[in-house]
Amino acid sequence: MDADVVVVGAGPAGSSTAIQLRRLGWRVLLVDRARFPRPKPCGEYLNPGAVRALERLGLGGAVQAAGVRIHGILLVGPDGASGWMPFSTGSGLLLPRVRLDHLLVQTAVRAGAELLEGVRVGAVVPGNPPIVVARAGDRALRLQARLVVGADGLRSAVARAIHPVRPPSHPRITIGAHFEGLGYHHPRGDLYVGPGWYVGAALYGNGVGNVVAALPQGMMRRLRVPHRAFFLACEALPALHRLLRGARPRTSFACVAPLGFAVRRAWAPGVLLVGDAAGTVDPMTGHGVYLGLRSAELAADFAHRFLHTQSLQALADYERARRRAFQPMWRISRLLQWGLRRPWLARGFVRCLVSSSAFASWLMGTVEGS
Repeated sequence: MDADVVVVGAGPAGSSTAIQLRRLGWRVLLVDRARFPRPKPCGEYLNPGAVRALERLGLGGAVQAAGVRIHGILLVGPDGASGWMPFSTGSGLLLPRVRLDHLLVQTAVRAGAELLEGVRVGAVVPGNPPIVVARAGDRALRLQARLVVGADGLRSAVARAIHPVRPPSHPRITIGAHFEGLGYHHPRGDLYVGPGWYVGAALYGNGVGNVVAALPQGMMRRLRVPHRAFFLACEALPALHRLLRGARPRTSFACVAPLGFAVRRAWAPGVLLVGDAAGTVDPMTGHGVYLGLRSAELAADFAHRFLHTQSLQALADYERARRRAFQPMWRISRLLQWGLRRPWLARGFVRCLVSSSAFASWLMGTVEGS
C-alpha cells in the first residue's frame, strides 16, 4: 500500500480532507496536477459557513490575516434595484484562491500528508483495494490505498471513472479577471443579477477586485470571444458598468465550464467524492467553497469509519449525510437558476429581497452554511 488514503486534488475539499484524516492518524498521499501556489478561477468569496469550517481546522487567524472581512453582500437587480443583504450570523471573507489553497496545502503537509505535485490522474479502479493510475511527467504511477478520495473538481477524473456524469440542462460558463482602477475603493462583496446571467465582484479595496460573470453557454458561443461576452454582459447593467469604467485587467481572463454537473452518487467501493467532484451547483449564492469544506468534514468522518471497519455501509452513510446537509442549499440554488432564466421573475425576486428584511434574512441564513 502506498498510503491508507490517496486524495486526488489539493483544492479546499481535498486538502481539508487530508488534514483531518492525518490528524486522525491515517497515512495520506495528496496528489494534484498543479504545483502550488497556483491561481484558480473563482469568485473568491467565503460565506460565514466556510469561515467557521476553516476555524474548526485551526486556520481562523491565518485566513483572517490573508483576506478581507465582509458582513454581507450588495445585491443589484436587472432594473437597478439594490439593497444590502447582511449575513444572519458571523462574517464572511474575500480571499484569493491562490492564498487559500496554498495555505490549506501547507497545513496538510505540516500535518504529515505526503504531497505529490504535477501528477495527472488518468484512471481510478474502484475495489478492495482501489487503484489510481496516473502520470508524473514521463513517469507512470500506479498508486494503491485502502481508500481513494476524489476531490479533483469540475472535470473530476475520479467521478468519471466510477459513475456516469449528467451534464447541466442549462449550462453556464464563468469568465473573469482581477482588475485595478475599479470605481469603488472600500471592501465589499457584490452580486449583480442580469437578464439570464449574473456577475459577482469581490472588491478588496483601493480599486482592486475580482470580477467574474456566469454567462449562458449559448451566449459565449455566439460571441466567440470570451472577454467580449464578459464586457457586453457588464455593460448591460448600469451599476456594474460604472464600477468597471476606467478599470484595467491586472490578470488574464480565465474561464471555467460547464457549471452544474451532477453524479449519480458520491461513492463506489473504496472511493469517496468530495467538493465539486461530487457534483456542482451553479454558484450564484457563493457557497462553493463552503460546500467543499463541509463535505470534507463529512467525508473525513465516514472515511475514518470505513478505514476502521472496511464496511461499505460507512460510504453509503456518507452519501445520506451529505444529502441531508446540503439539500436546502441545492433546492435554493435550483430555484434561483429557474428564476434567473425568466428576467421578469428575477426582477421581482430581487425587489422582494431588498424590500423585505425577513425574506432576505431567511435566504441568507439558508445559504450561509453551519
